[in-house]
Amino acid sequence: MQEAVLTIKKLGPPPEGFENDVYPGDEGFPSDELLDLWEDYQEAVDSISRPVTWEEAEILIKCCPLDRMAGIEWSLLHCIESVFSPDSLEDFRKLAEQCNSPMMKEMLLQRLENYIESRK
Repeated sequence: MQEAVLTIKKLGPPPEGFENDVYPGDEGFPSDELLDLWEDYQEAVDSISRPVTWEEAEILIKCCPLDRMAGIEWSLLHCIESVFSPDSLEDFRKLAEQCNSPMMKEMLLQRLENYIESRK
């Protein structure tokens, strides 16, 4: 098990509100503690080696961001997708259905459908 995946498991889903149009000093700007959590999450996602194992993908699928995170959601999506193979299509669909994030679940399932359509 990769240490980065265990870190994400420990952190859980990142807090919402990453992509607000606010700047330091503005009302609603995230606290230093919240910014540290986002940074820890991003560092962990960035250090995941691909392909991940099914066990790692099962952890990651439950720790997805609920809203956009300046692109880090795509890095995590690619980590999860790295477990996919054509032989495991239905298993991958079941994995995607378990996603904690409606946004990420929709992206994963749409990309799976696109793959299926491209194979016809």
